[in-house]
Amino acid sequence: MRAQRTRSTALVSLVCCTALVASGALATTVDQPTFVGDVAPILYDNCAGCHQPGEIAPMSLLSYNEVRPWARSIARVVKDKDMPPWDADPGYGPFSNDTSLSDAEIATITDWVAAGAPKGEGDMPTLPKSERQGEWALGEPDFVYTFDAYDVPGDGPDQFTVIPIPQTFDEDRWIKKVEVLPGDPSVVHHFILWQSDASGQNQQSWISGWAAGAAPNVFPEGTARLLKKGHALLGDFHYHPTGEATTDQTKIGIHFADPEEVEKEFVNLWVLNADFKIPAGDPNYGAKASYVFPQDVQIRSLTPHMHYRGKDMTYRAIYPDGREETLLSVSRYDFNWQTNYDFAEPVKMPAGTKIEVIAHWDNSPDNPANPDPSVDVTWGTASTDEMLIGFVDYVVDEGISPKPVSLVLGKLAELAEAYPGQVWRIDVTRDPAKGPEPSAVHLPKDGGPGGWYVQMGSLVLPAPIQEVVWDGNKVTAKAMIPGQDPTPLSGVVDESGALALSMGGGVINGTPAELEAGGGVIPN
Repeated sequence: MRAQRTRSTALVSLVCCTALVASGALATTVDQPTFVGDVAPILYDNCAGCHQPGEIAPMSLLSYNEVRPWARSIARVVKDKDMPPWDADPGYGPFSNDTSLSDAEIATITDWVAAGAPKGEGDMPTLPKSERQGEWALGEPDFVYTFDAYDVPGDGPDQFTVIPIPQTFDEDRWIKKVEVLPGDPSVVHHFILWQSDASGQNQQSWISGWAAGAAPNVFPEGTARLLKKGHALLGDFHYHPTGEATTDQTKIGIHFADPEEVEKEFVNLWVLNADFKIPAGDPNYGAKASYVFPQDVQIRSLTPHMHYRGKDMTYRAIYPDGREETLLSVSRYDFNWQTNYDFAEPVKMPAGTKIEVIAHWDNSPDNPANPDPSVDVTWGTASTDEMLIGFVDYVVDEGISPKPVSLVLGKLAELAEAYPGQVWRIDVTRDPAKGPEPSAVHLPKDGGPGGWYVQMGSLVLPAPIQEVVWDGNKVTAKAMIPGQDPTPLSGVVDESGALALSMGGGVINGTPAELEAGGGVIPN
């Protein structure tokens, strides 16, 4: 998918602190903080996971002599809350994996620098030791896969690659733990493990993520991810050159749960919008996606996902009684840090609750990460394209897995709200064994591109519809169906709003999307 700058999933809980320049000296008093007594414990707890030899951060912060030259920069980045990387705005959560520093910790560091960065007396605190015993911290995995060696150049832009794991299983498996062993942790910025769709090539659901300094991923007690029979896994890598060419050969270890151990499926939901077009040069283009839960659930974590032009993302819950609540706001989204936000306590969502994800992009020249501000940008899997996905991890209250609900019905309700009078439900038969299934056809009246939405595994994605031209109640267009030549379409809308659509010599009938109930959808 994005080859995420690369949570994935993606991503993931991050504990690095960073880039940091020398300080002036001022007199100290006995009340002023010292490195040994006050600052080192903060750095050890929040920064040393990345800032130590052999890890991805550009300098080690384990000793006073290593930290002292960077004192002023440390004070600046912690005061600006650029480090440790934690993009969530304050006031939400609480989140169990919150790596941000408290106001008191920030004050300790800035006061220490203002006092001349004194070392202090006494013994250095003990650096937290890794719990690893042998190669695998979680013990010997049930399934191990070693990726082929990957050459990372010494310089140049960050590199992103998605590598299929050819192994599949002949029965459903439950994943309860995932451990990632980077071959060269100095260049592996982060890694996401996906479950593929039936083709084995495209991401379908987030399994696990790893980032520099992070612990192995152990899912909540009694929960597990469902790996479907015949579906492959995908390794999604983000490499960061460090000045010296190297070769990485990452290894992953997976622990399976016995089915009787699993009380709840740890579901990865994609609240997505693939029907947007960001104008060239626009500094604040917005769009949203939504999803209605069809049953009572408990949300465990949230992971915003966009690409280089991503600016901000907000998750809102609209409850059946009309009450609204903001669950998460990330006003300074950074594609470099694909962060997942794990709630300290599950957030209960009764059936009928609508999750709304609102996102903005900066496609202007003022965005230093923008690959090309001169072009319009639409949905796509390349990092130079864009995405709007609000990942949600949840468990259902009743049963182990969510009850199956048509994915397209929820999409119809969302499109009807966004494009009234321009979307129809059309039942089509793609698999004779399954019979007719709903699809959504969007024929915009503003001259822009539309889409024919069908269910693909656990997602609803559109085949593009182009050259849409309306003449009163008549419409012509071309459907760009994968694997086929462009298919001409023509249609007529009657007084009731129904659409008679002609394509390939036949006529199929569509009903207005406004007639569909706003049912929720879930990947399964």
